[in-house]
Amino acid sequence: MYKSEFVREKIGIESFGGNGGLVTGSCHKIQIRDSQIVVDVGMFQGLEERNSRGVQMNLNLKDNFFRGVSSIAVTHAHVDHIGRLPVVFKKGFRPDIFATEATAALVELMLLNSAEIQEQQPVEKRLYSRNDVDLTLRCLKSVEPFKEFRIGQRHSNITAEFLPNGHILGSASVLVRDRKSPGHLKDIFFSGDIGKPIQSLSGGYSDFFSKYPKDPIHAMVLESTNFEKAPVTFKEKEESLMTYIEKIWSGGGNVLLPVLSLHRSQEIMEMLHNFQKEGKIPDECSIFIDAPLAMKLTEVYREFGPECFLPRYGNNDEFYKTEQESLARFDLKNLTVISSHEASVVNDFNMANYQGKAIIVASGGMFGFGRVMNYKNGNFCRNPKNGVIFTCFQVDGTDVSRILYSEINKEAKKDKTSHDKKGRLIGAQVFKAEGFTSHASGEELFDFISRFNLNELRLVDIGHGRNSSRQKMAEEFKLRGYVADVITPNIGEKVELYA
Repeated sequence: MYKSEFVREKIGIESFGGNGGLVTGSCHKIQIRDSQIVVDVGMFQGLEERNSRGVQMNLNLKDNFFRGVSSIAVTHAHVDHIGRLPVVFKKGFRPDIFATEATAALVELMLLNSAEIQEQQPVEKRLYSRNDVDLTLRCLKSVEPFKEFRIGQRHSNITAEFLPNGHILGSASVLVRDRKSPGHLKDIFFSGDIGKPIQSLSGGYSDFFSKYPKDPIHAMVLESTNFEKAPVTFKEKEESLMTYIEKIWSGGGNVLLPVLSLHRSQEIMEMLHNFQKEGKIPDECSIFIDAPLAMKLTEVYREFGPECFLPRYGNNDEFYKTEQESLARFDLKNLTVISSHEASVVNDFNMANYQGKAIIVASGGMFGFGRVMNYKNGNFCRNPKNGVIFTCFQVDGTDVSRILYSEINKEAKKDKTSHDKKGRLIGAQVFKAEGFTSHASGEELFDFISRFNLNELRLVDIGHGRNSSRQKMAEEFKLRGYVADVITPNIGEKVELYA
């Protein structure tokens, strides 16, 4: 157990996901006097779904963890931060859930979709039902960014504030304040996933600097997902995607883009829209969106419209000249939206040996679920002329992580030919377009936290990243002269802060 002495009363922080070298399952609990507050209740993914003893982590949310918890703050709507929320309500607890308005709108669609997936699982593996999601949504409350609100037990004098951080639409870090008495202030900062300084869709963290509070922060719980990677410029990201599209077309094949439904789908749609405007993608190119949840989520983006969209695209702050242009950023020429599973199966057959130019955007960024499975297991990926371009981070244990990163598939990386999880040839070429991350890289992480008042910083808890990233980030804190204690705790390890 780690102890740091900087406050007069004990404060406890425990992480039950997104820590100990894991990048999914984010879940942190803070105890201040009689209040227990949780930040995020995410789902574990990939190899992280089971621990070293083979225990199914998503089914291992102990009852006593949520006993006494009155409030949950949600940083953003990705499943690895919200996916186990309904489990809390299935166990009979009824805490208030707080989120920004945009996050709340996205959470509803994400959890309803998750319930559909859960109900397709065998009963013994099912996490929750639609009814559990309905109970969860009844307790979901929207809060404006930069507005301090009461959290924890009644009369506890503890507040929280959502601070937008440029990760995705609605995403925000959470600043928890203990306002026990006048002039006494203890601030604990939970970063959630920190975004990029410049973000086309809903603004990067640099767009919010001027509104960040100046209160001294005493403890920070930080992510480190992308710390080891150097930033990739927007231009490099665009060029990477377009280069692989042209390479596949030049070989007589067509393109499959597996995407996550939230943020990555919208990012790809905006990029394809502007490729069409610039003539890089010809008007006759057939574009298929085979991602039902992504289309629903895109409507949420449209509904928030001018309130969340900046006129920026990439590094150009004034790319969209009018509000109409800005709202049209997801509009695509020659577009077909695939509405059903049956139509998706037909589209796989039709596109497998299609002689024209085509791009298929399909749900399932990790190539193990979603509509992309119809193309992976169908005819499209049997054609060696076709190509699959991955843009999403691949959690250890997914099929694509084996294809792209594992030692046993070195030859697959050389000849860009895809294999299934047993290393067997399945035909289509495989490419990884770099730079498609909505996580801050090393220098960007320090740029972000430097915008806060860290003069009284005493503790830095680094999680949500592989151990190599956590250790390098911890070393960088020391090299930069921070006097705070910097720790990299394991899952379930309690951090106590004392006077």
